[in-house]
Amino acid sequence: MSMRIVSNSLLAGEEFCARCGTIVPIPQTAPCTVRCALCNYKWTVKPIIDKLVYRSERVYERRLTVAEDKEKVEDPVIDRICEKCGFDKMSYTCRQTRSADEGQTVYYTCLNPKCKHCVVENA
Repeated sequence: MSMRIVSNSLLAGEEFCARCGTIVPIPQTAPCTVRCALCNYKWTVKPIIDKLVYRSERVYERRLTVAEDKEKVEDPVIDRICEKCGFDKMSYTCRQTRSADEGQTVYYTCLNPKCKHCVVENA
């Protein structure tokens, strides 16, 4: 299969060969001469002046929050005695940690701010 050049000069940007349209690497410094790897066409790249380059970066900080008051607890609260401190209120949450045909796992957390003991129960 032969390649035919339709025009001697294509309208192309600095990152394309003006003769064949091949993508060429952008040089790190300018002015310099760039050569197309496909057709060996050479041209001079001028320095880029008056072009705005914008960079935006967001840094996210990962935080782990713990409920310290009874009012901040969003999980359901039940009357259950903590086996570690004897406090009579615990919150619970359920997760499906095993296969779908098995029961769920229930996590009970003591609401005593000084204890926060966690009990895991496979239902």
